[in-house]
Amino acid sequence: MSDAASYRKVDLHTHSIRSDGKLTPTELVDLAVEQQVSLFALTDHDSVAGLPEARQRAKEQGLSFINGVELSTQWHGIPLHMVALNFDEENQALQSVVTQNQKIRLERARRIADLLVKQGLPDLYDEAFALAGDSQLGRPHFARLLVEKGLVKDANKAFDRYLGNKRLGKLRDVWPELEEVLNQLSGQGMELILAHPKRYPLTVTKLRRLLADFARWGGTGIEVVSGNEKPDHVRLLEKLSTQFSLKASAGSDYHGPFGPWMQVGKYTQIHASEVDLVWQDW
Repeated sequence: MSDAASYRKVDLHTHSIRSDGKLTPTELVDLAVEQQVSLFALTDHDSVAGLPEARQRAKEQGLSFINGVELSTQWHGIPLHMVALNFDEENQALQSVVTQNQKIRLERARRIADLLVKQGLPDLYDEAFALAGDSQLGRPHFARLLVEKGLVKDANKAFDRYLGNKRLGKLRDVWPELEEVLNQLSGQGMELILAHPKRYPLTVTKLRRLLADFARWGGTGIEVVSGNEKPDHVRLLEKLSTQFSLKASAGSDYHGPFGPWMQVGKYTQIHASEVDLVWQDW
């Protein structure tokens, strides 16, 4: 099988309205089919709520579907994301991590609301919670309320004036430690993939340290590509996946139609024959 045939129809990193995406799970699966994807995973942030709907639609569409979730963690105070793939939805260890992270997300939103009050704004928590609905409560919901109330011109101004890290702090101390999460999930029969490694504020030396820890603690793979990444970054991650004996995963990290560079099944080309593909046995 050629490199192109090996990976171009695979997307193992996408988001629906069940976290911070713009499409329903059904709409997302339909888009994957339209884009001729044949192996697809829904990986909402700290949520598996959209999996039943996506799985049912994938079955109707004849699309091979993989259970997924993107989990929030931290390593030496740096927020990281880890994608868990191909798990039993009833896995108790995974459910425990997801439940804890959902609780943390609500507590984090409460902190955001309190920090906005300190900046002279009204307490927007309850309104933001209602606005979020089935999606995950976060800063975008507070930004939307600020716009609707005429307190700022647009969402960008909301972040610049009230919601940016300089105003709120980086809120880095809330997520569970990477080692703790890996200890809970390793050995449970699922793939544990470090998401988009080149997006973190790490030198190559520190990235190598992270990958060494990740592999030692039970991680099984890394995303060698996530969306429209620089080709030299993809080449580096391919080499690192081999060096640390980590499987290679790939996905678009699709959240919605924000530009022609974002599409389900679309990401920078990889050298599929040079890495150990996480999906080759599926």
